[in-house]
Amino acid sequence: MNTIEKLAERARELAEREAAGKPAQAPEPTVPPPAAAPPEPRTPAAPPVTAAIAPLIEVDDIAKVFDVSAPWLNRVIERKPRQLLYAVDGVSFSIARGETLALVGESGCGKSTVARMLVGLYRPTRGTVRIDGHDLARLSGKSGQALRRRIQMIFQDPYASLNPRWQVSEIIAEPIRVHRLLARPTDITRRVGELLQHVGLTPADAARFPHQFSGGQRQRISIARALASQPEFLVCDEPTSALDVSVQAQVLNLMRDLQRAAGLTYLFISHNLAVVHHVADRVGVMYLGRIVELAPKTTLFANPQHPYTRMLLDAIPDTAMTGRARTPVGGEVPNPLNPPTGCTFHPRCPLADARCRRETPRLLPTANGAQAACHAVEEGRA
Repeated sequence: MNTIEKLAERARELAEREAAGKPAQAPEPTVPPPAAAPPEPRTPAAPPVTAAIAPLIEVDDIAKVFDVSAPWLNRVIERKPRQLLYAVDGVSFSIARGETLALVGESGCGKSTVARMLVGLYRPTRGTVRIDGHDLARLSGKSGQALRRRIQMIFQDPYASLNPRWQVSEIIAEPIRVHRLLARPTDITRRVGELLQHVGLTPADAARFPHQFSGGQRQRISIARALASQPEFLVCDEPTSALDVSVQAQVLNLMRDLQRAAGLTYLFISHNLAVVHHVADRVGVMYLGRIVELAPKTTLFANPQHPYTRMLLDAIPDTAMTGRARTPVGGEVPNPLNPPTGCTFHPRCPLADARCRRETPRLLPTANGAQAACHAVEEGRA
């Protein structure tokens, strides 16, 4: 039925009602359905909070210059100028909580000098060292002591880092007494025994002297002494280089277990790349006082960018006998009293050009997520 037929049918119904004497009933108004309530505006979901966590250790452009000049009278008589040794020149990096950053390089590149500046044994000639946002050099008194308690160091030589006239109990208890962590002698004795057990020794060893232990055991005592002040950051200056290979593995495994248990942060200094591959999360390669490459461990070992890093990795014995061509490190480290101009590695670099001899490279990001200070890498020639 179309619209016209519907209207006609409706008119006939009205006429029949009027004939029957019934008032015509007005058609029921068509009430439009209530308009649907507008949907409530949805609050957009807040993006996940990804606030950058500040690193525990921040090193900003530190440098250390030593005056190695002859005495003043000799310089006057012999008419010689002052001589300055730039042991570290513009090193910057950061270490997150619970992370291990390793510094590697040839002897004399400045690794140990960086370590000593981080613990306050050397005062930087330039730059700042911050722990948890606090400048280490500007703090003194109680605040400085409280901050330094959070930083400890494990030295390279376990024979020279322990007092031969003290018993082990006195050596380990000294940080506890200095920082006033415990007061009662019985509590200190119990804590010393616990620390010795943590490093794989026994509480009975507390009554012995350092000369009664082997090299690996002495290094364990050094680790126990470093842990006595409940630190957050440990600087490990080649802690296994003076030990046998089997003892090295024991000490390294102990340090990894302690890091997992206590959430420690490490700066690990070594010239042994196999050790670095075992313990590090990130690796910084130093050459003549500067960092030339900084990258995650897997990235650096799989795809090194700087020519010096490649030469260091090529120096590792090829036990798998892959047959890959290997380029040994040629030449010798230049005299730090008279370093080369421009890139200090250019006398030994096969990719050096005129720019390398003239201009010092900056540490810049690379395509694989690392950082390298190399003109050849920057220009795509590497």
